[in-house]
Amino acid sequence: MTYAEIEGTVKEVLAKQLTMEVGKINLDSRLIEDLGIDSFGSVEVAFELEEKFNIKIPDAALYEAKTVKHIVDYIASQKEGK
Repeated sequence: MTYAEIEGTVKEVLAKQLTMEVGKINLDSRLIEDLGIDSFGSVEVAFELEEKFNIKIPDAALYEAKTVKHIVDYIASQKEGK
């Protein structure tokens, strides 16, 4: 899976969760400040991403992610190891 494919899937999941257009989400979008995601929403997003990518996202990684790029980079790094 390419970085662009991971990015697209992450954006789709976020857009669905936040009921917004995918086009309004970019790699630099801040999860809290720009997208308005709360802690409950981030947990739901993490569960969906874990299912889509067949990985485990530890709570620490979830709380450290501040932007969409942080999420994409984390997933890309997990997929490289498999």
